[in-house]
This record gives sequence, structure tokens and C-alpha cells, in this order.
Amino acid sequence: MKSELVIDSAGRVVLPSEARRRLNLRPGSRLRLAVVAERLELTPAPESDVALVRSPGRRQVLQATGKAFDAAAATRAERDEQARPRRSR
Repeated sequence: MKSELVIDSAGRVVLPSEARRRLNLRPGSRLRLAVVAERLELTPAPESDVALVRSPGRRQVLQATGKAFDAAAATRAERDEQARPRRSR
């Protein structure tokens, strides 16, 4: 499948519905972007085995999966993500 996309003034593109359907992409799906030579490659990011849910107290808690989980590594990754400078719009 090939199609031509247009970048809007905010830098966004809309993926054609056929591509989203074929790759099982839903709102909130994460994609990885790679610049390879003179082209862009978008690939679906692997889905995490860990799901965060909001409790009635508005806390984010892990949903039980029965799988092993490295909380220390997840905490470090979250801190690293929050420490990155954000671009202003």
C-alpha cells in the first residue's frame, strides 16, 4: 500500500484508515519514527505487558497480569522521561 500524505501546519499527518486497520492501530497506539537515508519509517511500538489504570482515588496503579515486573527499572524509565526537556509550542 502506498499513499501520499500531507503535513498540516502543526506538523501532523493522518494515516489512511486502511493502513490503521491493517496494522491494528487505534487511538493512543504508539509508533516509532526512524529517519533512514532520505525517508521516514513509522513502525508500531511494541505494546507494553503492563497496563496502568486510575483507581477511584485518582492514583495510577498497575493492573494485575500475573507476569514478573521490574518496578525499579520502570521507575527509572519514568524519571528519565520526566527529566527530558519539553518543547514549547
